Amino acid sequence: MTLFRPILAACLLAFAGTAPAAVPEAAFDDYRAIYRDLVARHADAVVTVKFVMSLTTSGNEQRVEDRTQAIVVSADGLLLVPERAVSVDLGQLGNATPGQAAPVATSSDFRVRLADSEDWLPADLVTRDGELGLAWLRLRDPPRRLGFVDLGQGVGPEPGMVFFSLLRTSDEWGAVPVFRPGLVLGETRNPTFRLLVDGVPGLAFSHDGRPMGYVDIDLGAVTRQRGTGLGLDFADLALRMTPIDKVAAATAQAAKLPVAGR
Repeated sequence: MTLFRPILAACLLAFAGTAPAAVPEAAFDDYRAIYRDLVARHADAVVTVKFVMSLTTSGNEQRVEDRTQAIVVSADGLLLVPERAVSVDLGQLGNATPGQAAPVATSSDFRVRLADSEDWLPADLVTRDGELGLAWLRLRDPPRRLGFVDLGQGVGPEPGMVFFSLLRTSDEWGAVPVFRPGLVLGETRNPTFRLLVDGVPGLAFSHDGRPMGYVDIDLGAVTRQRGTGLGLDFADLALRMTPIDKVAAATAQAAKLPVAGR
C-alpha cells in the first residue's frame, strides 16, 4: 500500500487550496434555481465508476479498489473520466529510482452504476489523452439509450467566471447529486493553455447548464509544491480546467475508436 500513498497525499494537498471562500461573497445570492436546473438537466449523466488499480514492482503486485466520478457523453454509453483513474506515472510523484523506469499504476475491472440502478455494469477503456488528463470508457451493454451531456453545446470559460460542478455522493450518503460552485482564477499557457480554478474535479457547468470545461488535479504540479518552506506561496495551489472546446474535440475522436485491445 505504501506506493499508493503519494497519490493520496497529492490529492489531499490539491484540495487544501479549494475552499469555497475563494468565490466572492457577493456571488452567493441564491443558487436554488441553478441547483434544480442542473439536477434536472444533467444528474442522470453523472455516474459512479469503480475500478481496481494495480502496481507491480520488484515482482510484487499491489491491488487497490478505488472509485471516481464519470460523465456520460453519448447515448450509447461513452464515459468521460480523469486519466488518473486509468493510469498514474508514479515518477511524477517522486517515486522514480535513478537509472530505472518509473513504475506505473494501471487500472482494470471498470464497473459503472447508472443513476437509476443498483447494478454495476462492466465497461472497457477506449483511450486516454495524457496531455489533457482525460480518458474514455465505454459501457459493454448499455440497457437503453442514455441521457448524456452534449459537450458540443458548451460555453468558453474566462477568468472571473463562476462555474458549477455536479457530483454524486457515495452510497454512505445515498448516491445523491450535489453541486459545488467554483471560480476561474486566471489562465496560463505553460506548458499548454489551461484555466486556473478553485473548485472540485469534474465537468464544470455555467449557470445555465452548459458545459464549460473539465477540472482536475495536476498531480505532478502538486507534488512539485512540496517542501516550499514558510513563504506560503499559494498562487500555484489551483486546479486546472481544460476548456470545453478541447474536451469536446477529444471526445469526438474517442467516440470513433474501438475499445482498447479489441
